Amino acid sequence: MGCALYALGTHAAAEPTPVRPIYRAAGETCFDAKRNGPESDVDCGGDCVPCPLAARCEVARDCESGRCAEGSCGEQVYQPGAPIPEGYHHERAENDAAATARFCGALFFGLSYAAAYTSGISLPSRLGALYLPVAGPWIALGHIDEGYGKVLLATDGALQGAGVVLLVGGLVLAKQQLVRDPEESVALAVAPGPAGLRIIGSF
Repeated sequence: MGCALYALGTHAAAEPTPVRPIYRAAGETCFDAKRNGPESDVDCGGDCVPCPLAARCEVARDCESGRCAEGSCGEQVYQPGAPIPEGYHHERAENDAAATARFCGALFFGLSYAAAYTSGISLPSRLGALYLPVAGPWIALGHIDEGYGKVLLATDGALQGAGVVLLVGGLVLAKQQLVRDPEESVALAVAPGPAGLRIIGSF
């Protein structure tokens, strides 16, 4: 996931699920790491478990989200207060601008705080304040005389602060997506075995 913010279109209602005939040859299963039979992507869609986001799809029921857009499974944004379609529930969206902000915030804060913490361990008498998140680099500025060191501390403090802002903002502005409820499915295939034919599948 990159750190460029983006937004997806909203879809308040679940898409209809057309009926699609299922044809699967003997030996083809939902667990063979191949895209075969009625699967829309490798071992998912069709008569297998629904596919995750970004996987290939043909109809809405191929996707965990219940949304197939231009041949790819996408999030189906839930509008607060709207009725939840039967067979769906809502979860926090993980593929929108707020999710990107959370990811980038955690990345910026984690890397910059790790660098500050390491510096604090190396010079605890002068840089012990770096153990304190966000404010630590600014406090430590008073104990450093070198201009280069001050620039590094200020940069680290700015990155930690930006990370916290992005992380909190991504949590506050998080949207909800509609996700299909798990379905009990049966995928069976007949394949040759050492003692004749055997049935392969899951319930």
